[in-house]
Amino acid sequence: MEYDDVYKANMVSEPMAMTYGMSDELRNSDLLRRISDLSLSDKQCLMRYISEEVEVEGIQEDEWDRQDISDVEPYTMEELYARIEASHQQYLRGEYQTEEEVREELRKEFSWLQ
Repeated sequence: MEYDDVYKANMVSEPMAMTYGMSDELRNSDLLRRISDLSLSDKQCLMRYISEEVEVEGIQEDEWDRQDISDVEPYTMEELYARIEASHQQYLRGEYQTEEEVREELRKEFSWLQ
């Protein structure tokens, strides 16, 4: 397969990429079209307004955001070798997914991107 073919097959349109993570209700509403019709200065004002709203509401942090970096210790070489060996044993037992299986899972999970 040529590079251009791979590139085209993996391309996601910009509007779809911009709405990643957005609810179907919002993505399919008239709101996005109305926002795209706004002037640049109105969009900038809207972004300021929305960012203030988000700050006021507060963004929920997940466990990784609350993690103190000083609590994290690097793996020892023995631990790394043990993880590699465990992974190798899983592979030998056939406990893995092929690239096509992973791609199919992603197609199902992100079907709204098509």
